Amino acid sequence: QDYYHRVFNGLENCFQHYDYFIATGNELIAEGCDPAFPALAAPLDQLAHYTRERALQVHLPVIGEKSQSVLMPIDFEIFLGDDNYRLYSDKDTQQEYFEQIVPVADFIEQIFRSRGMPYLLDYTPSGGHFLFQNQFGDRATQELVGIGYLEEDLIKACRYIDPNDLRRKSGVALDAARVFSGLGKLNEYIALLTMEAFRDNEAKGSYPVTISDSLDLCINLDNTWSEGSPFMRSIRSPFSLHKKNQEKYGYYQQPPLVDVIGAIFDGRTVEQQTEMDLILDCMWDLEQAAAHAQSASGTIPSSNDTLIDFISEYQKSDLYAFHQEFDGEPDLPRGRALTEAKNETNIPDWARKILYDPNPGALQPNKLIGFVYDFCIRANWKPKHI
Repeated sequence: QDYYHRVFNGLENCFQHYDYFIATGNELIAEGCDPAFPALAAPLDQLAHYTRERALQVHLPVIGEKSQSVLMPIDFEIFLGDDNYRLYSDKDTQQEYFEQIVPVADFIEQIFRSRGMPYLLDYTPSGGHFLFQNQFGDRATQELVGIGYLEEDLIKACRYIDPNDLRRKSGVALDAARVFSGLGKLNEYIALLTMEAFRDNEAKGSYPVTISDSLDLCINLDNTWSEGSPFMRSIRSPFSLHKKNQEKYGYYQQPPLVDVIGAIFDGRTVEQQTEMDLILDCMWDLEQAAAHAQSASGTIPSSNDTLIDFISEYQKSDLYAFHQEFDGEPDLPRGRALTEAKNETNIPDWARKILYDPNPGALQPNKLIGFVYDFCIRANWKPKHI
């Protein structure tokens, strides 16, 4: 609670574009929240209650108040498979792994900074987030609308209104959903640039850089946030406590960890903490974290016209051509893809088994990669139908 009292002004500034927030934590299970991910949406005027009084973790929704803004939540982290607990065991071990992540974070920073694109970099115990807002009324946001794509089911979901659910009380404007889709595509383009820059990582003895946690040991450029309904998407806020060390890995002898701001770039000038030792010290020491936080306003920068140039760059890429082909491919009627897949003769038995028994095979990246390969290459299926 003392930590939240000291950083509350900055935390509150993170929520300038919102009228609600997401609170998370195992404490909410007793209040009827889902034990798999205990979370609730609360009005913004209760932010102090859930932080300064109850010390819960808090997340930023992706969609802003009345769909007037959309947050880009680029997420990168180191993934150690069954050994992920090591990142939370002690600071010295975490620091060894962060030596692998820092070059990737620096590269992504240069993508933004060399083009004059604003961002906030928030470090987490396993990696970090690059955040920037996209406000309607700005030219760049309208360009994002133009590269977004919505499936019919998603259009129906966005139009659904539930006055008793803060996340859906106004629905989601379709242009805001298209911006969310466009941001997902730009996120994949940034991931592609980064993977190409670090393609020799494994040969050099470092972890490979991948899309999502598609290898057991990797630096994960997570794109899973971009699937599904935008009103369900949120990301941990800067200044939030980070209790995964306790709640997931059982290190209750430790205090909660905390996310720490590493840089804020407004398109011209940067406020940056380059000493990774200090950032990790803050992560493990709430007193240091509160002192460090005083130098950051918490205001998440908004995109500017330089994003338009970056969108144009993406539109010249092979990835854009793939996205266009994917979006333009007619969808199959519900259920037909699975029926046709079960009758497909050009796939091996192990892939066919996943069709009948998808859990856990369809959730295991190595198997999923092979599954997609067999349908796409061996059986010549369209990616959209897979």
